[in-house]
Amino acid sequence: MKWGCCGDVERIASIAASGYDYIESPVRALEVANPKGSADNLVEQVSKTGLSVEAFNVFIPAPLRIVGPDVDENALNHHIRTTVDRSNDLGTEIIVLGSGGSRQIPDEWSASTARHQFLAFCELAADAVSSAGITIAIEPLAESVCNFILTVAEGRELAKASGRDEISFLADLYHMHMNNDPVEGLKDIAGEISHVHLPVPNIPGQIDHEPEFDHAGYLRALKHGGYEGRISIEDNGKRFSDFDREAGLVLQYLKEIWASV
Repeated sequence: MKWGCCGDVERIASIAASGYDYIESPVRALEVANPKGSADNLVEQVSKTGLSVEAFNVFIPAPLRIVGPDVDENALNHHIRTTVDRSNDLGTEIIVLGSGGSRQIPDEWSASTARHQFLAFCELAADAVSSAGITIAIEPLAESVCNFILTVAEGRELAKASGRDEISFLADLYHMHMNNDPVEGLKDIAGEISHVHLPVPNIPGQIDHEPEFDHAGYLRALKHGGYEGRISIEDNGKRFSDFDREAGLVLQYLKEIWASV
């Protein structure tokens, strides 16, 4: 079991000091649209802290479309392959495919056509990562963020439909909560899940926000289902008020929940 924290390059030293095993950064940190040396700051910080970027998120920027009438396969292929190339020396094993702006199905666009396009993208991405030891994890998103792939079951079904071992799916408590996707069902499929996101929890006397997420129920379902992969803390809702002070507290609190469930 490894515990990580999502964040930009500026937070890597604090994440390392707080005791996390890895950082999960957005792909924009790789400066994919710019010359290769543009990502040197990230490489230097990884070298300095010893903290690997074992996962990346926000894979595809919104202007690059995965579905709809404006898909540019050549641009997507360049973006994917540059991302993989620049992550090679960073210890990356997971790339999260959320990218709600890119996969939002436009009005009057066929859902079946969008599904076909999404699976074609998965094929493109799988080809690019196949020799790099990287898994693409489909992330179900809240309906307020995107109208396509809203539940863990949908993410799982599409991963299976891709027919590629490089394509899997993740579970994110924040998005599950927002979509009323029940956490109990995770127990039966926990062994198939390739990655996990957790929102920042409330900690009595330390952090107090709405809504209240069922961290214990979520972690119980994963643990009892045999999940042994990574868990990344992701600050959806901007619940950290003092990251340097609270990041370590959150890690310890979640480890205690994991041990007790």
